[in-house]
Amino acid sequence: MKIAFVIRKGCQRCATIVKRIREILPPEWEIVYDKESATFLNVRGKDLEKIQADIIICIGGDGTVLRTLQASKGPVLGINMGGLGFLSEVEIGEVESTIFKLERGEYSIEKSLKLKVIVNGVRLPDSTNEILVHSDKIAKIRRFSVSTSNNFIDLAVADGVLISTPVGSTSYSFSAGGPIIYPTLRAMVISYLAPFIARSRSMVIPPEEEIRVRIVGENQGCILIIDGQYQQEVSSSDDIRVTISENQAEFVMIGRSFFERMRDKLIKNVVD
Repeated sequence: MKIAFVIRKGCQRCATIVKRIREILPPEWEIVYDKESATFLNVRGKDLEKIQADIIICIGGDGTVLRTLQASKGPVLGINMGGLGFLSEVEIGEVESTIFKLERGEYSIEKSLKLKVIVNGVRLPDSTNEILVHSDKIAKIRRFSVSTSNNFIDLAVADGVLISTPVGSTSYSFSAGGPIIYPTLRAMVISYLAPFIARSRSMVIPPEEEIRVRIVGENQGCILIIDGQYQQEVSSSDDIRVTISENQAEFVMIGRSFFERMRDKLIKNVVD
C-alpha cells in the first residue's frame, strides 16, 4: 500500500497529525510526502503534480482537498482541520480509528464527475467543485449569455455564472440557492450569483450537454475561477465551454453516508 500526505500550506498542526498517523501505519507501507509536509517533517517531498498513491491523505480543509484532486492522482481521504470541511470524511477526533479501518480494508472508493472547461479551444484544469465566471469589479454586474449545444437558456444579468458538479452542489452553488445533487449522479448545475432579474433560477443540466457561456457587451471584464484554485481573465471575445470530463474525482469513504454528512455539516450547522 502506498500512502501520500498532503497538508494545508503553512500548517504546523497538520504536520503534527501526519506524525501521529505515521506512527501507527504498518511499517511495510510506502509513504510519500508533499513538499509542504516535508518541510515540517525533515523528509524528502514531492511536487503535488508528481504524487500518485493508493490513498492520498489530505490534512487541512476543502481547499486542500480540491488542490490535491486537481494536481495529484489517487483517491483522497480528507481530514478536516478547517471550518465546514464538507469534502473531508474525517474529523480530528477520528484520526486513529480511521487509520485502523484503512489497515483492515474497511473503506470504499466513491467516484464523482469532474468538469472540463475549454476557453477559445484551450483546455484548462478540470473542476471537482465548480467553474465560476464573475465580474472582475466589485458591485459591477455583467450580462451573460448561457446556452447548451443546441438551445439558448438565458440572458442573465448577475454578478456571475456558476457551473457546478454534484459534489460542488453542496458548496458555492448551495449558497447561491442551487439544489443539492447526490454526489454519484451525472449532472451539472447552473446557478447565478446575485441575479438582477428574479426569473434567473438554478437549472440541472444532463451530462451529455455542453454548456456555453459568453459575456455580453464591450469592456465587461470577468474572471474565470476553477475550484478557487485557478483563475484567468476573460472577456466578451472569449468562448467558454463546459462539459463532463473523462476524468473523475475519487474519495475514500470510511462509512459515513452522504446524508449523514449533509445533516452534520449543512443542516445541523444552519440550525445551530
